[in-house]
Amino acid sequence: MKFTKYILPLFLFAAACEDLDFPDPNSPSTASATVQSLVTGAEAGMRASLSNYLIGVSSVGREAYHFEPADPRYTGELIHGPLDPGGFVVYSSWNSRYRVVKNSRLLMEKSDDKGVEGFAKTVEAYQLLLALNMQNNNGVKIAPYNGLDSNPATKAEAFTEVAKLLDEASTALDGAGTAFSFKLSSGFSGFDTPSTFKQFNRALRGRVAVYMGEWDVALTALGQSFMDPAASMDKGVYHVFGSGQGDNANGMYENPNASYVRTMAHMSFKTDAEAGDPRYTSKVVERADTTTYDGLKSNLAVSVWSGAYDPIAVVRNEELVLLKAEANIGKGGDGLTEINAVRSAHGLSAVSTGGIDQLLHEKRYSLFMEGHRWVDMRRYSKTGSLPNDRSDRGDKVFDSFPLPEAETKGL
Repeated sequence: MKFTKYILPLFLFAAACEDLDFPDPNSPSTASATVQSLVTGAEAGMRASLSNYLIGVSSVGREAYHFEPADPRYTGELIHGPLDPGGFVVYSSWNSRYRVVKNSRLLMEKSDDKGVEGFAKTVEAYQLLLALNMQNNNGVKIAPYNGLDSNPATKAEAFTEVAKLLDEASTALDGAGTAFSFKLSSGFSGFDTPSTFKQFNRALRGRVAVYMGEWDVALTALGQSFMDPAASMDKGVYHVFGSGQGDNANGMYENPNASYVRTMAHMSFKTDAEAGDPRYTSKVVERADTTTYDGLKSNLAVSVWSGAYDPIAVVRNEELVLLKAEANIGKGGDGLTEINAVRSAHGLSAVSTGGIDQLLHEKRYSLFMEGHRWVDMRRYSKTGSLPNDRSDRGDKVFDSFPLPEAETKGL
């Protein structure tokens, strides 16, 4: 992903002095920012603390452990608790998400272009959804974003806001013409015009509707997205990385054959895998040595990404097909058509029984380390069945991250 050298800092802080009132080239003002710099900044910001988010939700969801000798919080706070509202585990992802929300709001102040509105509101909704995935029952903050003066919205209110933003963005994209006035990165390849970006928007809307249990809304949105059981399961929108100036590497990548690997899959990922399932063998490497750290063990090194600049999925076709299965199950069906389409894409034989348990199995192996396992198990009140390897030490499977301490002062 190539960024211009005038990327706008993602959260604009102004410092003024009567005697030194001149433009700072290293911190451009809102007035000097262009639509392109704000769009580029939003894309860059969406990747900020993404690895912390994925490690956080995969750890509490017992999808993987992060064995970091330099910081015991990954196997202490995330697995045992308490989750510290003043610590970086809680704050880093929250802060990054709301920086992008601020960027999106600045975009809409900067331009009344319908394409800009469609992009900005879609991005804002996506960032709020990630925050809501973590904070869950503790809610999040939504517009008008009055900082410490804002009471957090409830979970239900936040979902309503996310859905509204996505629907407003979709309407704006319908009136945005045939091309955007700005360029997007290669992560949006195939989704970089108003009409194709709307397919991405509808994909997110389908995900949100499933989370809300609105099955018909989900099916309608998925039908307007890029979901296609016959297409590549990897078709989708991605966070992209690079080695250029102002760019970043994929913070989730580790060489699975290195002398020490920090992010290791939970051993149940092996014991629960179906024999011959390439979704297992392609996503972990079974190491000859077993890492033992803080009373936890694994020899399964995560190998979802093969290089330091591999992309990380925002949403893929595979998820959308399985979301359709989930919506059909919610309406009383079995979801088998979509479940077996995904299995067929991986060379697996069809199953004859569908339903939620089978769906959750397919999502677990299809979407491993993409941030869904904990959210999915929680939605069906199944976190109690997640592994708890140190129950004798009082470990817990949490269902919500707390609001950051800094966001609750004075409330």
